[in-house]
Amino acid sequence: MKRKSVQVILIILHLILWTAATQAEAEVVTVNNNGDGNYTSIQEAVNNAHDWDTVLVSPGVYRENIIVNKELTILSHPVFSGSQTNRTYIIGTVSDNPVFSISSDNVTVNGFHIAGDPLGKDTYQQVGFYLEGVRNCYLNNNTLVLTDQGIVLKSSQGNYLNGNLVSLGNDGIVLDNSEENELLNNWIIENNHGILLNNSFNNTLVNNTACSNEVGVILQASQGNKLAYNLILKNEYGIFGQAAGSNILTNNNLYLNGIGVDLKGSSNNSLYENEFINFLNAADEGNNAWNSSSAGNFWNDHTGADADGDSVIDNQYAINQITGAIDYMPMVNRISSGNHYETLGANGNTLLALFEKKYPEKTTNNREKGVVIETTDLGPINKFLEEGPVFLRLGAEWCEACQHMKPILDELASRYGDKVTFISVNINKNPPLATYFDVGYIPDSSMIVGTENGTYVYMQLDGNITTDRVRARIVGLEDKEVYEKVLENVLAYEEKNNFG
Repeated sequence: MKRKSVQVILIILHLILWTAATQAEAEVVTVNNNGDGNYTSIQEAVNNAHDWDTVLVSPGVYRENIIVNKELTILSHPVFSGSQTNRTYIIGTVSDNPVFSISSDNVTVNGFHIAGDPLGKDTYQQVGFYLEGVRNCYLNNNTLVLTDQGIVLKSSQGNYLNGNLVSLGNDGIVLDNSEENELLNNWIIENNHGILLNNSFNNTLVNNTACSNEVGVILQASQGNKLAYNLILKNEYGIFGQAAGSNILTNNNLYLNGIGVDLKGSSNNSLYENEFINFLNAADEGNNAWNSSSAGNFWNDHTGADADGDSVIDNQYAINQITGAIDYMPMVNRISSGNHYETLGANGNTLLALFEKKYPEKTTNNREKGVVIETTDLGPINKFLEEGPVFLRLGAEWCEACQHMKPILDELASRYGDKVTFISVNINKNPPLATYFDVGYIPDSSMIVGTENGTYVYMQLDGNITTDRVRARIVGLEDKEVYEKVLENVLAYEEKNNFG
């Protein structure tokens, strides 16, 4: 018996040493379509790689469909450059096949720009990422446009989607018969369906933005999922539940949707501490809880007094009296002041009121050379604009390109900070600002030189001024010289105005 135990221990030790040796031998292989790397196609590199290898792909345009059946890390290099001329694009050539088909566990894909073929007839019939039966895969900081389905997880468990942008397709992110996956910090913009959970359980969706889709989030026959701190904005339907049960929706911001939350045939879901500012805030045909034991939701169309000062309005908020869908603990509206609660419609005035919400953030009151001021509301922007031009950078902590831009911003502030105020805004800490500035991709930078009839005036790269921010903004991470050009334009503009 003792001999058998020793043999088992030796076998286990051998396996451990073999695994460690295998991982230690992991290599980095390079791909460059101009011939400078180990391979000229990503698929060729994948075919010749071994488990735990890293495939480093140089910027360029790669026209191929990629099958990943090994445990690999596949990175765009340089990752998160953000520059239009320094990105890694993959355009699928076979419309019936996904651009990336992943069938192995432990795969990481990071920093790619994926598109349906703009020259093909089946532009919208392609899937960007398709993962089936996998665990522990990471899709980070990828951009997907013009795909039928951006990211699909089928029968998959314990995967992580973080910081991806999916736009201009049919379905943004789809979880089909999948469980315990995490979706964090993704931007799902201008699709038919933003995020779709079908027959999926115990997934976590945190800090995602679903904007300008037909439906922001769909919970279809899905249970036990948690949605928290998401921004659901300007969709026809914000969150739509069909036969959904036992899901938790908390601390989400639902703004300017046709219907904020619509639950059909759905029961035992819990919704609390969400903020509703929509044309129709909620509809409920089932049996769901609209408050926890201590807090309900914030409703922009609900008025009333808070006599005992517990931040709960004394009269209840009815979603559907017939089915008994009632928020018994509606929260004092955060866009109100004192004991007076205004009913604000879902329009520009509502957003202006939202900008007055304050978030804990250190904001300096003085412009200093070499200092980038961080804020979360419009107040400091307007204040410093009275002193001179403002360079505004909109970003987020999770955005790698924004982090790479920080040293550039610091250097620009050191050089131009005595004449221009540099302001950085974390839009996650005040999501309505992203709506106000019509942010679709970050980092998003612009040069404000003044105001005209209540509208900001911006400097363009060509030296002209405009009130159309879309024409003036710089999207993504560019070389320092691009920002210097617009700053030099501003200095020339200021000098002309001062002496002209």
